[in-house]
Amino acid sequence: MMESIRLLLLLLCFLPLPLQAGMDLLSATVPIEGDAPEARRAAMAEALRQVLVKASGQRLTGMGEKLESLLAGAEDQAQEFRYRTGPAAGGEAPGKLLWVRFDRRTVEQDLRQLGLILWESGRPELIPWLALEAQGRRRLADPERDALLYEALEEAAQRRGLALVLPLMDLQDRNALNLGDLWMVHAESILAASSRYGKALPLVGRLRRSGKGWRATWSLLLADGEQRFDGEGESLQAVVADGIEQAVDLLVQRFLPSLEEAQQGVVLVRFIGLHGVGDYARLKRLLQSLDVVTGFSLERAEADRLVFRVQALGGREALASQLALVGELEPVVDIPDNGTPDHVVETLSYALR
Repeated sequence: MMESIRLLLLLLCFLPLPLQAGMDLLSATVPIEGDAPEARRAAMAEALRQVLVKASGQRLTGMGEKLESLLAGAEDQAQEFRYRTGPAAGGEAPGKLLWVRFDRRTVEQDLRQLGLILWESGRPELIPWLALEAQGRRRLADPERDALLYEALEEAAQRRGLALVLPLMDLQDRNALNLGDLWMVHAESILAASSRYGKALPLVGRLRRSGKGWRATWSLLLADGEQRFDGEGESLQAVVADGIEQAVDLLVQRFLPSLEEAQQGVVLVRFIGLHGVGDYARLKRLLQSLDVVTGFSLERAEADRLVFRVQALGGREALASQLALVGELEPVVDIPDNGTPDHVVETLSYALR
């Protein structure tokens, strides 16, 4: 039986494996003022700027003339566009909008000119848990009561191309997580409550009224610990938008290699404790979802383990950082492997949960 499975895996794994695309990162909808050519050029430029932010996950600050030069040619880079009518940003009265889609290859080339790379897939999701303090009283934020607050969260995440998973804050959530757990950042309770929503990373925000504005203390719970940062804003919407921006900055810094670092390396990744073709299919989907993986093939299939040869942007360190986000994998102490020549590549080992 195992020999048949091994043969099937060998036949499947040596086929070319395209990466799966994530959310739509290549289009944007922007307001347009009038029908003049100048208005369309300006709207096209803004649409391209938004796409470059989403596609890279980065703010594009400090890009100067390089960015301005790319935006000036936005009309020539548009793959398709059409006009719409709808609400403007911030819930203002309906107005004329321009929807624009840009070609993937063109966007990738633009980003490389800016020293960035396309963050096409493998982005983690965030689940925001929020607590508020005003006039000496604290309470949990609620999607119904605080609708504008959650709209601001989602808009900020969409600007950076990141998906949010909003907690329901129903009876199950409130039984699993109380106000004290959030305010004191009891990681065990927060992670347990978050497990209901899949693999999203918890982002805990404690928001306090401060004079005429708001201050926030944030905790991003990663696999290897807590990352804290602070923020402030004139309104709750502004302070949560800033929290999302800073959280994405951390994720980009942590999990996405820069263009200079994105030298393709080859890494052997060993998975143990497997039980057949179903586990292989899980591993295939997992590797295809990782942003730094440009390709992979089966190196060996032995009993209850598979060894993949993985081409990864940023090499072993970048690949290990993204695999640390995968809840269904548990890293194990590297296992000596006499079948691998010493000069070939570095290795990583994981058990499939």
